[in-house]
Amino acid sequence: FSLTNRFNRWFRHSIPRSERRQLQIRMSKESDLKEEIDRLHSVLEARGVNSRGTTDIFGRPFNVPVDAEHKCTKLGLSQIFGDVSNPHMRAFHTSWFGFFSSFFSTFAAAPLMAYIKDDISLDKTDIGNANIASVAGTIFFRLMMGWICDKLGARRGLGFLLLSVTPAIVGIAFVNGPIGFLICRMIIGCSLATFVACQVWCSQMFSKNVIGVANATAAGWGNLGGGVTNLTMPFIFLGFLSTADDDPDKAWRVCYIVPLILHILGGLMVLTGRDLPDGNYSELETSGAKQKSDSKIVLKTGVSNVNAWILTITYGFCFGVELTMNNVAALYFYTYQGRTPQVAGLAASMFGMMNLFARSLGGMLSDAADKKFGMRGRLWACWIVQTIEGFLCIVLGSLTTQYDSPYEKDKVPAYINVPDDAWRKAPAVNYSTGWTPVSQCPGSKVDELVPECGTKSMKADDIIKACLNIESKVVLLQDPPRDGMDCISHSETFGTSVIVVIMFSLMVQAAEGLHFGIVPYVSRPALGIVSGMVGAGGNLGSVIATSIFFRGAFRTDEGIVNLGIMIVIITLLMFAVYFPDKGGMIFKAGSLPYDPQRIKPPENYRGADSMDYSKAQTMETGTKESQVATA
Repeated sequence: FSLTNRFNRWFRHSIPRSERRQLQIRMSKESDLKEEIDRLHSVLEARGVNSRGTTDIFGRPFNVPVDAEHKCTKLGLSQIFGDVSNPHMRAFHTSWFGFFSSFFSTFAAAPLMAYIKDDISLDKTDIGNANIASVAGTIFFRLMMGWICDKLGARRGLGFLLLSVTPAIVGIAFVNGPIGFLICRMIIGCSLATFVACQVWCSQMFSKNVIGVANATAAGWGNLGGGVTNLTMPFIFLGFLSTADDDPDKAWRVCYIVPLILHILGGLMVLTGRDLPDGNYSELETSGAKQKSDSKIVLKTGVSNVNAWILTITYGFCFGVELTMNNVAALYFYTYQGRTPQVAGLAASMFGMMNLFARSLGGMLSDAADKKFGMRGRLWACWIVQTIEGFLCIVLGSLTTQYDSPYEKDKVPAYINVPDDAWRKAPAVNYSTGWTPVSQCPGSKVDELVPECGTKSMKADDIIKACLNIESKVVLLQDPPRDGMDCISHSETFGTSVIVVIMFSLMVQAAEGLHFGIVPYVSRPALGIVSGMVGAGGNLGSVIATSIFFRGAFRTDEGIVNLGIMIVIITLLMFAVYFPDKGGMIFKAGSLPYDPQRIKPPENYRGADSMDYSKAQTMETGTKESQVATA
């Protein structure tokens, strides 16, 4: 302050007034110009332009505006749909596509189950066990992926995992029994651990002002694979049916060429990215900017955080619910609602297709709640949305519980609903219309029995085609409407069920996005481990739900009701999440003498994505000057 006063006195007494005035005008103009340039930078950065020309420590310019840690600060439509540059947007796009590929392959069997179960003799228990295996194997791999992300980098973990499960994708096309089918589904399902790498990589690339949207959109588009596979695989099956001599047993096997291609393409694309904004782990550690990860510290820090464990449990009843529905929805619409595998797959795909935007909405809601209410807003929003999810789950199951289902029913004569075409009623034509018993066509290899209120899709042989004068390659056998039975398949609840599925799915995906708007704040030094724990919790939730409710102990719709009740109860654990510096749902920051981080990392320990630019030594010049260039 005294130096400033001395300078002002010297300025007034030593410089003539006319010159002082000119200098003041010049300084004012320069100040105005600087303010104008800063405003221009702000406008351009808001549009996603790196107008300041910021580079990484090796002098490579970024294509997007970044913060002091070189994390992207803008994620708008122009970046999402028009930018694949390294490192930020390359990581975003390759991570979601890699995760999409794993979802597509893991759940490719679900919409084809109508054909697979007859070909390799699967009963309800076999199907339930295979569904559990498809999501159980990856629990361990998700935990491992968290460690891999902290130690080796999310990019390598994601890419190598996609490529390493491809032998099982090939193998499932050659299985001949339940055991081989279960093993292949379990190995393929391990690729779902790419979710952890996807979330960690995006968390390392995007600033916290957009991390909710970035994580939610990348994960949501990855989860979209579950909807796309339910939607497309039945039609891919029909496309391959003609190339497989109309043999459904061959056609479903050939369908696995599609997920195989996706895995190979996804894995290679991921490896073209960069581990962190400034470079790959090895070059950053060599330069001195990045601290080498200590596995013991990372592990102890992550597993000793109480918030991480709570979120692990609650995430199991949003993401875990999605995994469960991806496995059971298509078969439910086929066996209970009496729809063809193609229509059942379309209806089931509505659940996964909401990932196109619903998970992103959850991330946006999380970021918006944080701006207005801080972390407490993120927590309240997550609890509210997931509780609504639980009640919608109860509504979905309750729509049909009062009707008769094919669950544990005896078999009855099978009928085919022949179209009531006008030409069939011509005097010279003698063909049946409406519900026609298969027994009317003697010699056909089509089954003559189905469970009460049940449905079965079968290949139409030449005898059944000639008998009923139909051209369909596949026929749908059903128990027709009759006195004394009020079947779900004839209850006209299908349309309402699809609408509720869509609403239910919106809440499920939004809750997932809301969870991973919270996860990056739990423990930065152990971000990978925490992400792995929470991600594994999602799969564990699916294992629990499938084992209890969808393994044959309950009707499917009753299982859905019970699952909804469980969701509402488990979500109450959100009230126990507390951050000492941010607060919780009930208590404000600093109001409790409690720290959820039970074992703290050393004071000088940094996270895998934390750079010390003052220690950076560029590979090209060998100087120890940081090249954090700002114009």
